[in-house]
Amino acid sequence: MRTLGKTFMTLACLAVFATTSWAADVNIRVLGWYGNQPQSQVLERPFWENIEKSTQGQFKANFRTIDELGLKGFESLRTLQSGAFDIVSFQITFVGGEAPVLMGADLPGAAFNFDDLQRNLDAYRPVMERDLDSRFNAKLLTAWSFPFQILYCKGQVKSLDELRGKKVRVSGALSAKLIESLGGASVTLAGPEVYQAMMQGVVDCAVTGSQYGNSNDWFEVSDSLLTTPVGGAGVVLHVARKAFWEKLTPEQQATLSGALKKLEDDLWAMGREGHDDGINCNIGRTPCDGKPGKMTLVESTPADREKVNGVLKDVLIPLWLEDCTAASGTCGDDWFKTAGAAAGIQQ
Repeated sequence: MRTLGKTFMTLACLAVFATTSWAADVNIRVLGWYGNQPQSQVLERPFWENIEKSTQGQFKANFRTIDELGLKGFESLRTLQSGAFDIVSFQITFVGGEAPVLMGADLPGAAFNFDDLQRNLDAYRPVMERDLDSRFNAKLLTAWSFPFQILYCKGQVKSLDELRGKKVRVSGALSAKLIESLGGASVTLAGPEVYQAMMQGVVDCAVTGSQYGNSNDWFEVSDSLLTTPVGGAGVVLHVARKAFWEKLTPEQQATLSGALKKLEDDLWAMGREGHDDGINCNIGRTPCDGKPGKMTLVESTPADREKVNGVLKDVLIPLWLEDCTAASGTCGDDWFKTAGAAAGIQQ
């Protein structure tokens, strides 16, 4: 196994592309998230490849994805701090161990649709900005989300009550605790392993986004699609090294911020559209840009949402606060005054 030092030495060799000239064009070293996602392929990579044209020559960028460099998701923030890259994007659930404050942006049960999620995230954004600045010497640039994590189940499953006793592939630690609180048994499996596991009965249900499950043919080995989110959504941030950001002129900062705001809006739109398209495809409804399936749609009900929200209040928030308070003494107050208030959750 490579040591962290060797990892960063490799990164430095790969990422030292050109010496930045602050008086003229700025060359940005960018580390993107996993390249197999449509958000990366359709939006993020073209954005950075075309940034010289879109900013009239103010910026150039060398863009690599985290999987291209053979890195793991949890290494993204450390990579930024090492100085190997100027801007890094990452999904917050992968860095929750070292940045628990950020996890407050996407607690399962705090939002059940994109409007609510974006409202909560906007309210919590100042807290994330402060934490990134004070603990990681970083500047928050964008915050957006993948589609919500929903349930693919074998057989006819009509509500979350029927998860009791079932083996469920989960998408993270809080998702596991939520499933266990609903009476299910959580199972950890990599995405590519799920199809065979469901086919062979190793798991009864699996949590993922509607689009990811469709593109990986999960509709062939499952029957019921439950749309109540049971694993958050998948909030992603673009973050810059503060040293890099502060060397930019105010005009350069304004130009880059404006360009990234447009990217952020486009990424939100893709998440919404992808979520709806994945559901349509899995149940054989049009329009569908993916693969048509024949699953049964189980719409989110008030009873199921109330059940998940209750687990959030009674189990997930206290569990998360144990880690978060160790990182920030004001974590609880900060969350309840911002994201919690936006979600209607009182301390």
